[in-house]
Amino acid sequence: MSYRVAIIEFINESNTFTLNRTGIEDFHASHYFKGEEIPHNFEGTGSEVGGAIEIAREKGWTPVYIVAAHAEPNGIIREEARAEITQECLYRLRESGPFDGIFVALHGAMVTETDEDGDCQFLREVRSVVGDDIPVAITLDLHANVFDDLAALVQISISFRTYPHVDMREVGVRACVLLHDAMAGEIVPKLAIARPPMLLGCDDGRTTDNGPMCRLLERADAEAAAPGILNVSVNAGFTDADVWAAGPSVVVTYDSAVAQTEVAERVGERLCAAIWSYRHEWAQPVPLVECIAALKDADPADGIVVVADFSDNPGSGAYSDCTALIAAMLQAKLSNAAAGALLDPEAVAEIAATGVGDDITVTIGGRKDPTVGGGPLTVSGRVMAISDGRFVFEGPMFTGLPGTCGRSVCLRVDGIDIMIVSERMQMLDKNIFRAVGIEPTEKAILAVKSMQHFKGAFGPIAARMIVMDAGGLSSPDLARRSYVHVRRPVYPLDLK
Repeated sequence: MSYRVAIIEFINESNTFTLNRTGIEDFHASHYFKGEEIPHNFEGTGSEVGGAIEIAREKGWTPVYIVAAHAEPNGIIREEARAEITQECLYRLRESGPFDGIFVALHGAMVTETDEDGDCQFLREVRSVVGDDIPVAITLDLHANVFDDLAALVQISISFRTYPHVDMREVGVRACVLLHDAMAGEIVPKLAIARPPMLLGCDDGRTTDNGPMCRLLERADAEAAAPGILNVSVNAGFTDADVWAAGPSVVVTYDSAVAQTEVAERVGERLCAAIWSYRHEWAQPVPLVECIAALKDADPADGIVVVADFSDNPGSGAYSDCTALIAAMLQAKLSNAAAGALLDPEAVAEIAATGVGDDITVTIGGRKDPTVGGGPLTVSGRVMAISDGRFVFEGPMFTGLPGTCGRSVCLRVDGIDIMIVSERMQMLDKNIFRAVGIEPTEKAILAVKSMQHFKGAFGPIAARMIVMDAGGLSSPDLARRSYVHVRRPVYPLDLK
């Protein structure tokens, strides 16, 4: 039997502390595909939808491609953007139904102007068209903020298990295998959701340093070996969103024909107790002064040093225009270095109006909120490259997908090549630097705007990696933020 399965993606991680908002132009800047544009762009890629396409072919499904919309992490989604994407999706669902199952790739930390749980808001709209009886399988980022309503809207929920997220395709595959079994009547899946009283936990989900998250995933695997437990997902949560469910959670997908609800709930409770036990174990970024001292002492002969500005990570919705790290590197007279990607469309336009090889004095960065992470920085340098900012992800994240930083330039200031872009992009792939002619393997120092994802691409070429805090919007110092909507009491705001 060939099952008709709708395949959908609607992804955004929404920072509620930024002055920015996410509009429809931000989805177009990343990707917004419809219908058959989806397999054309996603087939064979290291993405959740790529995994779904793979299973659709393997299982003989009739896939119906609806919408694939993704915007880089940013502020709350504007209502007109949410409505446009949702209505396009609902229209295509109505025109293409009926379906035997639905696959949806979500993030899990989407906030809209009309709902602090934008993911469930979207799923309710989908259910209004397809009904309550057919199985829905979703994938989530491990930084999802999971609300209780999710259990009434979907039957299968599988989260990433890696940070950097190098298992997107595998997660899509796993979710769709369970969806196939549900459509075939071999399982009757349901969800059980649990959360500890924590805003911050799981070492933010890091899996590269063999820390708490690795131990938690081992426990989740042991729990998933019990009869009827189909999957146990551990989510670290997203602290840059002030919403009720912000923080760690556990989502248990279980076969209700085999395991009772109470059994699945106890699995979640045991994992939450384990998360609580690790609450004081968290890898803190180093201060800017300490980072610069380490860079000045580094011997280029020892290999590449990669510095990540945790606090200005566009991947968590930070502005990506903070200048404190670049200013400190210039003051320290560091050489053979590259930094990126600094967001400043105005500076890009001014620089691009000259020409490659020209010298220019220009003010860069610090435009959105000069009070965080360094204000505008005036520099003099030589224009090394002007490009359209387009590239293809080399991997291991988003492997094979197209990407763009918008119009971009490389400005060489003293010994530092600064990549300045028109569209926000976390530096998680070497090809991003290459979009403006910077070859990262030839530099002694690489300064990137990222928290953790940079390790996937840059870890293999780095002799040393330094994660630092330059005081940007996403600084891990929670005292910089005022939480109003998160449930209380919660660690570390109230509990110790």
